[in-house]
Amino acid sequence: MEFTYNAYRSLVDLLNKGGYHFVGYCDEASVDRAVIMRHDVDFCLSKALAMAELEHKLRVKSTYFVLLSTDFYNVFSKRSNALLTEILACGHDIGLHFDEIRYQGANLPSLCSAMVREAGLLAEAISADVKAVSMHRPSKAMLESDISLPGLVNSYSSRFFSEYKYLSDSRMRWREDVKGIVSSKEFDKLHILTHPFWYSEESETAQNKLRHFIAAAGAQRRCYMDENFTALNEIISG
Repeated sequence: MEFTYNAYRSLVDLLNKGGYHFVGYCDEASVDRAVIMRHDVDFCLSKALAMAELEHKLRVKSTYFVLLSTDFYNVFSKRSNALLTEILACGHDIGLHFDEIRYQGANLPSLCSAMVREAGLLAEAISADVKAVSMHRPSKAMLESDISLPGLVNSYSSRFFSEYKYLSDSRMRWREDVKGIVSSKEFDKLHILTHPFWYSEESETAQNKLRHFIAAAGAQRRCYMDENFTALNEIISG
């Protein structure tokens, strides 16, 4: 499957034809043929919004998992918060993408407390309930612990892998033929993870996507400086 918006539209069309209902982590038991669409936002909120708007047009509801511990965006900033508000306005849920590396050396109870605390901070930032958590680059120990959290659904809970067919596009590579699996209608429950960062109008290699993102960072930083530093152009051009 290509990493284009047209290819994603085609995937949604296949899911609709297969009789799947798009559900969230809190209402997934309400239908017989369910698909949970999960999006991990590792680098770019604007790419997440592009996907969210596309899904809104396709009448798809998804969960977007965002990081608190990242240098790529700040959920408390005005710009990032506006993007998250627009994602919510598209009818989607926002969940916590938890990076245990931020708490390196912490034991499992401490990590669980940190997840609950971060979920509360995220909920405050977006003025909306945070109902689910996903792990960012989870360790083997975290995956095997099958943790249960008060007030939060763990998207890595064993049942989302034993009761659901899990499909992922991590590192811009589907491990299995996602369209073939959907078309087969073999599985009544699907759990599909995508990373909005990889999707665009035209087909591109991972190398080009990453190069463009890195190259754009300089112009973005200059824009931020210009908004917060009086007479920036006079100083840097002098």
